Amino acid sequence: MIRLHPIPGADYLCPYCQVPLAVKDWYIPGMRTLAYASCPECRKDYYADLPAGHGLLHPVLLERESGKTHDPYGADWFAKWLRDSYARRVQRPILFQTEDFRPLRKPILLNCLDALYGHSLLKLLNAQYYIDHRGDLDLVILIPRNLRWLVPEGVASVWTLDLPLSRGTEWNDWVAMEIKGRLEAFDECWLSLAISHPHPRDFSIERFTRVKPFPVGEWGDRLEKPAITFAWREDRPWWNSAKGSLNQSRLRRLKRKILGPPSTEAKVREQKKRVIALAETIRRTNPRVDFAVAGIGTPGGFPGWVSDMRVLQVDEDTERIWCERYSRSHVVVGVHGSNLLLPSAHAGAVLELVPPDRWSNLVQDILVPPQDVRSLLYRTRFLPLETPAGMVAEVLTSMLQYTPEAELSFTPPWTDHKVLGPDPWTPAEKRRRFSRNWGQVG
Repeated sequence: MIRLHPIPGADYLCPYCQVPLAVKDWYIPGMRTLAYASCPECRKDYYADLPAGHGLLHPVLLERESGKTHDPYGADWFAKWLRDSYARRVQRPILFQTEDFRPLRKPILLNCLDALYGHSLLKLLNAQYYIDHRGDLDLVILIPRNLRWLVPEGVASVWTLDLPLSRGTEWNDWVAMEIKGRLEAFDECWLSLAISHPHPRDFSIERFTRVKPFPVGEWGDRLEKPAITFAWREDRPWWNSAKGSLNQSRLRRLKRKILGPPSTEAKVREQKKRVIALAETIRRTNPRVDFAVAGIGTPGGFPGWVSDMRVLQVDEDTERIWCERYSRSHVVVGVHGSNLLLPSAHAGAVLELVPPDRWSNLVQDILVPPQDVRSLLYRTRFLPLETPAGMVAEVLTSMLQYTPEAELSFTPPWTDHKVLGPDPWTPAEKRRRFSRNWGQVG
């Protein structure tokens, strides 16, 4: 954490004079948590990202007069968000709801506002660290309304803004004045670092969703009816984006020349065909498979034995139902993105399909428990987006069948000399039982 009020604890250099800026104040007009600073040489005034959230990795300086940004860390997307929001800044009242659970004496602010759902959720996961380890501080959560249901018990206050993700980058001077008015009443206030990818040891997803994750220790016992859930999204669907062979590439170029590039609707239709093919392939191996599709989309078009849990409008009740479904799932499958955060946190395993432009973001959308790294590696798979349904089914079926054996090979108590010494035959007996259960399913 760092000091926020009355003067932030921060160090910056003027990009022109290369002398330290004088930090004078702080400003929070929305998702950006900023210092207000001036150069003693050229007299330019700046807003500067404080080291919180993505400001920890690539803080940006913005010239107050011109709106020009300075991005020495090469995160153009983050600089652009600041530059564009400042150019379009507003002073617009919005619904700002306050819930106080105990008096604030030494507040620390955790700003979870953002333009991306995954960013907001990952920031919120920082809350547990302060609840469990900093009882001397009073945690204040600044949260968009759609994530309010995820705030864990133990916080001192929740400040909920009716701010949709579509306006998540908004610079709103009215919001800034509201926050400043609330915090200036205190002699001192601190700022959470809001680590963008908190360590798994610092949070338990059950504290946030109130849903207990899949019990991996019961994996084999539940194989009589293996459960798989596809995390559906339509803005980044599962389709064949690969170049393919030379002849295939020529055919694809000819089709695009005649018909134009494939539409989103065409990609979504291909995704549906692939999901159905995946489900049917697995069902041929495991007739009693429990297959579901969950996410934002128009329900319909799947075989009757597939549970279609898609909706067009998401609310708190829907998200809870989805989380309960993930927690009953051996494996969740889906395309890379924030839509896999809660599924991966609750399911027994995850199989992710990665678009060509997302390999650099690998693991950023996966929440894992703090367990033996070998077990986690086994239960977390990444395949290219263009992987056909048959290959995905082959990998997924292998995960279903052999994860119990991997657990016997990699995790306590089956890797503990003291436990195995008195009865070394136990792992073999458990393995035999898992194999028998799988055989009953196939």
